[in-house]
Amino acid sequence: MQFMGSIADTLVGAGHDVHIFRVSMNKRAETLPKEVFNVTNFHNFLPNFVQTGKFDINQMDNFKEPFDGKSFNTFLFQTNIIEQFAEQFDVVLAELYNQCPMALFHRIGIKTKLGTVAVPLYQTIVRPFGIPTLSSYVTSLFTPMNGGHKMNFVERFVNFVNDLYDWLYLNNLMASYEEPVIAEAFGQNFPPLKQIMRNVSLLFTNSNQFFEMPRPISNKIINIGGIVEMKVKELEPGIKAIVDNSLDGTVIVSFGTFADINSMKKEMKMAFLEAFAHFPNYEFIWKVELSDEDAKVFAKYKNVHPVRWMDQKSLLMHPKLRAFVSHCGFNSVNEAVQFGVPILAIPLLADQLYNAIMARVKGIAVQLEIGQLNGERAEQLLVDGLDKVLNYPSYRQNVKLLKQKFVSTPFGAKEKLIKWVEFAAEFPDLNELNLPWEEELGTLAYYSVDIILLIVAMLGIFAWILFRLAKYLAKYLISVGKGGQKTKTN
Repeated sequence: MQFMGSIADTLVGAGHDVHIFRVSMNKRAETLPKEVFNVTNFHNFLPNFVQTGKFDINQMDNFKEPFDGKSFNTFLFQTNIIEQFAEQFDVVLAELYNQCPMALFHRIGIKTKLGTVAVPLYQTIVRPFGIPTLSSYVTSLFTPMNGGHKMNFVERFVNFVNDLYDWLYLNNLMASYEEPVIAEAFGQNFPPLKQIMRNVSLLFTNSNQFFEMPRPISNKIINIGGIVEMKVKELEPGIKAIVDNSLDGTVIVSFGTFADINSMKKEMKMAFLEAFAHFPNYEFIWKVELSDEDAKVFAKYKNVHPVRWMDQKSLLMHPKLRAFVSHCGFNSVNEAVQFGVPILAIPLLADQLYNAIMARVKGIAVQLEIGQLNGERAEQLLVDGLDKVLNYPSYRQNVKLLKQKFVSTPFGAKEKLIKWVEFAAEFPDLNELNLPWEEELGTLAYYSVDIILLIVAMLGIFAWILFRLAKYLAKYLISVGKGGQKTKTN
């Protein structure tokens, strides 16, 4: 919601009237700008990933529900809302986790439809615009390879299989859930989602080109990473005293909104606390809600300060902040980069592993797997990771350089957003920016299979001709040799 809220605030600041429709999935993650129109809420649907950091295939339905079209039933079938919107808006921006909003806005006749995505790009998002995914170096967002864009042979093989699975199955999975619901709401003759998505004018991403792994894009993709304002406030007196009185600096620890630290195994909590105790000159501020029993345990560690809430941005900005122990949610990683703070990355779910790998590849993070912290070596792994981000200068140097590139990127995020939204409002049809679809060119032409086959055939013919010539020449030389021997004998 931070990303969309910042987009809304930026457009309001430019003099535009903005109205927000919000589907809330977690009350703890609400950041509300301006006016809100709330229709449907989902709460606490995410399972707990603190203990293993792995997806359980049996839990996938929990993730499918908010994006499968059924969750949009309530909104699609409220015809009074549709009629209310019909002539009210010139432009719509919608997050593309679910394609139903674009179907709705097509139904009510809004010509300029703009997409947004608050996480790094992934295949099902970019495919409607004809953007290819090259499995040789573009790793999957949700099943990323440890090598990032420099994968070894095994990783490239696995990534190729994942990419093939996405191409053959996942790309059409959401449509198979959503289109029956849309057809029921708007009729069987309603255009297919693929066509509607193809006509989306632009896609705004929460990325910055200097903090992203390499991948093909098109001119329909507008990077506005950094649009979330980094307003710094005065720290609360208690927090300020902790930071100011730290000897060598402060480390903040946060695993985001969805992680339930209370469900973390006692052994894992103790591994964190014991690891923090190895750095007595640093103060650790941990965003965590503790039970009474845990509070007694935490109280024994004088340099660990549990807090229910902290102003993360203001802390990251503080000159005595030395490192960030993070789950690597995309907003948190962006904030760390913009404030120049190295990361001890411990991803839990969804895009967080991709973000952690990206941060490690960029040289600004040490990455640990949450599953590693269930074992006997958990404490030592945490100590080693903290030692690197705190004491190895390369991590701070790399993140400082990346910060400079991030904040100095030509044409600011707000300027790009305003100019492109206003341009799209005037010219809704921007399909010149689409790359050709496989369906448009045909599979043979799209992958140059016909050209490759022709070249192979020509090489085969050329090889056959060479073979025939060599065979003829060999026979000729043999016959000449025999003729010479016969003359000599005579």
